[in-house]
Amino acid sequence: MALRKLATDALARGVLASESLVGKELSSIPKAWASTSAAVKVKNNRKTEDLKDLPKRTVFISQSSDIFSNLALEDWLYKNWSFERRNVLLLWRNSPCVVIGRHQNPQVEANLSYLESAGVPLARRGSGGGAVYHDHGNLNCTFFTTRDRYDRHTNLEMICRALHLDFGIQAHPNSRDDIIMDHDHKVSGSAAKLGRSTAYHHCTLLVNTDRHQLKLTLNGDKSIKSKATASTPAHVMNLSEMKPGITVEQVLTSVGRAFLGHDQALANGFTLVNPTDEWFPGLGELEAVLRSARWLEGQTPRCTITRSVPIPQGLLPHASNTSLAVTVQAYHGLVEEVRMEDDTEKEGVAELVQDIGAGLRGAPFSSDTFNIIAGRLRFSPALTHFPLPASARPIPTPTRSVI
Repeated sequence: MALRKLATDALARGVLASESLVGKELSSIPKAWASTSAAVKVKNNRKTEDLKDLPKRTVFISQSSDIFSNLALEDWLYKNWSFERRNVLLLWRNSPCVVIGRHQNPQVEANLSYLESAGVPLARRGSGGGAVYHDHGNLNCTFFTTRDRYDRHTNLEMICRALHLDFGIQAHPNSRDDIIMDHDHKVSGSAAKLGRSTAYHHCTLLVNTDRHQLKLTLNGDKSIKSKATASTPAHVMNLSEMKPGITVEQVLTSVGRAFLGHDQALANGFTLVNPTDEWFPGLGELEAVLRSARWLEGQTPRCTITRSVPIPQGLLPHASNTSLAVTVQAYHGLVEEVRMEDDTEKEGVAELVQDIGAGLRGAPFSSDTFNIIAGRLRFSPALTHFPLPASARPIPTPTRSVI
């Protein structure tokens, strides 16, 4: 209870922040909605008793553009709040980043080398579903309810109504709970997390995101064999391609207003929130977990990766080619097994590869793992048992061991 009281006091401060923004970038938010429930007055003739069993509706707008802070805020609300008497819509957006689903393989879903060179962070969220690219041109919507009131299709229909009423955009949810526009172009994808009593559904909404960056960042290694959830490719489109000039701020206001509805007796308004420990005690610990390699890599389902590894000179002098097909099996981001694929003319090396694999077992798997295997083959003591080819023998032959 003390935890919730601290958060409630902090949210009261957020209301003041939201009121101060009326007339600025959120100018289209009605002033009557930028308030707490204590300031909302019933403006119709229905008795209060008729409303007591209906949940109030509140829109939170995150003031952070950091993916880890915003994911931590989602997790904090999911774990700490009761939604018996309220439904909450959290609206948020991020600086450029890639977010993969709870049961996905980061190497399959994302172009890791490009992300590293471009300084784009990679995060794993707590819900299922596929990989997505976020930037400031993308709006994220998270609907928090009780488990029994969870209804993602109704949420998506509400978004589509808002887009039609405010912008004249024709869009509809499909059977996969994507929002489709212009026949078959996806502008929104969904994922969810359902607990015993609490649930949330979140979705993206492409307003004017950088589609070129989206394509580059989500170009992962599809040669990896894995039982991880795979993303489903789709043709994507921005709302701005249908409605030039549309902005994220306009869509945020439209969706928030549609969620609150016309009955101000049930609408608690828009509230800016700051995902920090000061506002939500314990949020920093959740954020630290989301940033950790143990969460990002350590949740990866079992996978196998096969690559060609060069054969060191002298190891197999009679082999018809100069590489080995080596397979690494990894689980939760750690090497489980290293083996050489069947090759009768290279059977003498299989045991050596297994010995190298035994030394790597339990080590973190990365793109460098195969380079490590190649290096250990090159400097293996086994090379002392193989004569160098004539072209490689120095003249005169020195009295030294071959490494």
